[in-house]
Amino acid sequence: MKRASLLFILLLIAIFIFIAVWLNRKPAVITVNVPAPASWFASSTTALPDSITPFLNNDTTNATFHLWAWQEFLALTRTNKGTAPFQKYIQVDNDTIALGEMIQLRDSSQAGTNGVLYDKANRAVYYTMHVNKPMYDFQQKYRRIFGAVFSKYNGNSNRDALINAELKQKSYDTINYPVGCVELKTAWMLASSLNVSKVKRSDYYITWAVLNGKKVKVALIGMHVVGRVANHPEFIWATFEHDEMVPDYAWSYPGYPHLGDTLSTKKNYLFYDKGNVIGNCLMNNNAASFAQFSNIFNIYPLGIARSFTDNTLPTSLDQYNNANIVSLNASVKQQLKKKGEVWQHYFYKGSIWLDVLNTNYGPGNGYLGVLTNPSLRGSRAVSNITMETFAQLNFSGNYTTESMNCFGCHATVDYKNVQPGTNDSISYNLAISHLFKNTLMRYYYDQTVIP
Repeated sequence: MKRASLLFILLLIAIFIFIAVWLNRKPAVITVNVPAPASWFASSTTALPDSITPFLNNDTTNATFHLWAWQEFLALTRTNKGTAPFQKYIQVDNDTIALGEMIQLRDSSQAGTNGVLYDKANRAVYYTMHVNKPMYDFQQKYRRIFGAVFSKYNGNSNRDALINAELKQKSYDTINYPVGCVELKTAWMLASSLNVSKVKRSDYYITWAVLNGKKVKVALIGMHVVGRVANHPEFIWATFEHDEMVPDYAWSYPGYPHLGDTLSTKKNYLFYDKGNVIGNCLMNNNAASFAQFSNIFNIYPLGIARSFTDNTLPTSLDQYNNANIVSLNASVKQQLKKKGEVWQHYFYKGSIWLDVLNTNYGPGNGYLGVLTNPSLRGSRAVSNITMETFAQLNFSGNYTTESMNCFGCHATVDYKNVQPGTNDSISYNLAISHLFKNTLMRYYYDQTVIP
């Protein structure tokens, strides 16, 4: 009897020890090896990735998408001719009107928030958009087709419902962009501002641009790479940034961010002065004003989904995705460093897409980007610090809200071209591109049709 009691006590002790260890456990460190193929760096250029074969199987892994994104970026940037290949793509304005080949700096207002990011010389960061020819030709064709439907019902009180009905009746609502379409958004700062920030100009890709009718030199600091691949009509949404632009939020801090904490006390960044506290950093565009330097920081490193209120994040899928990016970034940078190229100073922040086996992509889905969407894959909190500076926290600047991502704004609903004074929307798959919605608004809804 004593022996049984002793064994029972030892069992209880073992259980208590196990529970204590389990409660104090640290998240498992996930390690993967995702090498960048040596063929990418065999010459001074990189071939465009295959947008079909790797995505035909339903068992694609995270690495499949990350490899595509990095190869696409390298193909668009690496050259021995001085000018990056992406500058040969068709530069367009917000209404998909083609501009000249030289970079045109016109837009400094960030999408969604209208916030403006300023550098340390109190100069605005500018944005440009570029599309490849398949994307441009497709949009030019279908803006006329859709425009005919939209303009037909102008002035009708039941306009939105009639447009939706005709789009569906003619199967226009489920038309998707062809595989191979690519859309880019780039972020630029005046190269002269690099001197104020005391960074090495040679670490940046610098080219000529036109600003207010004058030629200026500009430095590339960020790029969205959005591409249509097989089995993914929603596109892959990838983004890249220059190194050392902002500090990352340290998620080891307990609870909500302490507004008096500093992000870095030891070094300056391109958009952050050391010693600045979180409360002085602009996470809400309402605080930004003309000629005001924008101290900012990155809340979600590599777009990994976290939450100040949900301790189940990041999930194992988030951690695995993050490990893929870390491994691939290291491999690419190592090989670019050997080549001595400026692109070694840029990094892949992540991308987002939908699971082909569990997708809910289709007309009328405005909630593709919510973290509860079971189809959402990749870097679920991804954003570019140069382009979505003030929308990392669901537009509000409130630290208790969930994270944003590309699908938070890009969905299959069109809220721009609706009847004034209504809460209706018009639904079609091509609305995933804001360029397409914009061209419809300007050419047809405003009844200023341009052939």
